[in-house]
Amino acid sequence: MKFVRTMPSPFIKSPINMDKTSIQILLCGVGGQGINGAVRSLHEHCLSEGWHCVSAVYKGGAQRLGSVKAEIRLFPPHTQQVELKSSQIIPGSLDALVVLEQWEGLRNIPLCHEQTLFLIDAFVEFPPGNRQANSLESEPNNHWSNYNNPQIRNNYQAIALSQMGHKKYAALCMLNDLFVALALPLKPIKK
Repeated sequence: MKFVRTMPSPFIKSPINMDKTSIQILLCGVGGQGINGAVRSLHEHCLSEGWHCVSAVYKGGAQRLGSVKAEIRLFPPHTQQVELKSSQIIPGSLDALVVLEQWEGLRNIPLCHEQTLFLIDAFVEFPPGNRQANSLESEPNNHWSNYNNPQIRNNYQAIALSQMGHKKYAALCMLNDLFVALALPLKPIKK
């Protein structure tokens, strides 16, 4: 399965308006993918770059492969006062959906709008008991193609392995691509 970068031209011509008071990001995946570590690294990185970062990480019931998501709000340096200190994302207001596991990403579509950027990793963990399913439901790519949102698809676990030495850094690689795609003046995060 080959993943490609697809970004419609209207998105390329109109990156995130830096006059916005906040940029809302959702990282979603399953336990063991390094979401907690990526959020900690993002906080440290934002502080060093003069940005404000507010986030909350929600974990499912399992230690590995349970649902994990992080709601993140970035406040650019020009934001004089961070008035909204909650990390909670209102449905329909998400700027970027960073998908480390595709089924988990699809569960969070209600938070998106038609211009929400999707960064999608190739990783798919089938729901328990469904590993042998042969129906269309066993392939999340069939669902992602129903959305006209700007999308960046890649095998970020392979990229993380080659660039940072371990696949658990896939979330950091995705955040770095997000900074470029949204034209955010942030340097890449290093492990």
